[in-house]
Amino acid sequence: MEDLPMILVGQYDSPVTRRVAIALHHYGIPFTRDTRSIFGDAAAIGRISPLTRIPALVLDDGEVLIDSASILDHLDEQAGDAALIPRSGPQRRRVLQMTALAQGTLEKVAAVVYERHFHPPEHCSAVWLDRCFGQARAGLDELTKRIATPYACGAALTHADVMITTLIWYMQDRMDEVLSPSAHAALISLAEHCEALPAFRAAAPSDFEAMPRS
Repeated sequence: MEDLPMILVGQYDSPVTRRVAIALHHYGIPFTRDTRSIFGDAAAIGRISPLTRIPALVLDDGEVLIDSASILDHLDEQAGDAALIPRSGPQRRRVLQMTALAQGTLEKVAAVVYERHFHPPEHCSAVWLDRCFGQARAGLDELTKRIATPYACGAALTHADVMITTLIWYMQDRMDEVLSPSAHAALISLAEHCEALPAFRAAAPSDFEAMPRS
């Protein structure tokens, strides 16, 4: 019997779900989607992903992978030499570190977004928000300092470019206070370039895939 395509669980307004989708499209790996929301369909998502977090990837044999980095590690194995990260050495570490910087920055931005969403203004912690703003700004500054050309880590597209691009999209859509058009111009320019690539266009967020807004 022919195996069914794998299923990507999560919506594309999640940068980490979107980064997995971009890799799947880039590698030409067939998949279908489960776009149920962790807000509106938490119980259903929890039956797939025990932490009720996205993304999750249901493989064609029914195994479920969680966490975007772990999912991408599996996909990279399938891609072989076409993987969006070198197999070893300094360049691999560079891609991992740039990706980690972008993902860490995203976590701080998301913390602000969720604080504002779940708490009315009078109950938001100014101390916590200021700390997150500072960490997000520091992450963007460091990414800008380290960025290469034409792609984040040099000549080839890597997971770092994907993470940076999805981060910039999320910030422009949700929380752009610390994203400076001048100071972070190199990151914004990279994101604009990547968004025009086929794999990124194929995983573009749609209007119906959005976290409820306050």
